Amino acid sequence: MKIAIIGTHGTFKTTLAYFLAGVLKAKGISVGVVSEVARDCPFVQEGRGNIIAQNWILLTQSQLEREFQEKYECVVCDRSLIDNHIYAKSAYRTEKQDLPEWIEPFVMHHLKSYNIIFKTPCSSMGLVKDGFRSIDLDWQKEMDLELTKFLKENNIKYIEIPESASNEIENIIDYSTRQARFMANKIIDMDVQTKLKRI
Repeated sequence: MKIAIIGTHGTFKTTLAYFLAGVLKAKGISVGVVSEVARDCPFVQEGRGNIIAQNWILLTQSQLEREFQEKYECVVCDRSLIDNHIYAKSAYRTEKQDLPEWIEPFVMHHLKSYNIIFKTPCSSMGLVKDGFRSIDLDWQKEMDLELTKFLKENNIKYIEIPESASNEIENIIDYSTRQARFMANKIIDMDVQTKLKRI
């Protein structure tokens, strides 16, 4: 099984990926987490990558996912080729370059490998100065809208993680625990339904 946690930057995807991995490991499942590859990209500056960076990220992400699928029963991906694709399109627009013809078909083919896709809600809570990610709220919202539009236009099935009202959030740990529990319950429900269909 391969699970993708997608969304714009600063929406706690990394935190959720590791929380979810912990929940699944507690159930005796071997789990590998594909960390956000953008952090290892030498071409990313202040949370933004040029077109060279975005191509590197897309190809590195796909390679790591395939390697992890060979090793683990379940792979949890912190980001996916879907949202990486949205950031690539943004970079090409910024540099006034045409998006190469190979990128979108490559992404569309690869997304078939995801069993479950969870999308995090847009939130300014995660836009913190960590020395890496951009804290530009307008850009975060723009990327979220572009991602949602792409998902809907291409009829990509995904599960929207519900957004917690600000007064419900005591701290990031409570917030992440609640959302990881939501994802784990969805996975368990889908697993039960799949087993029932086989009977």
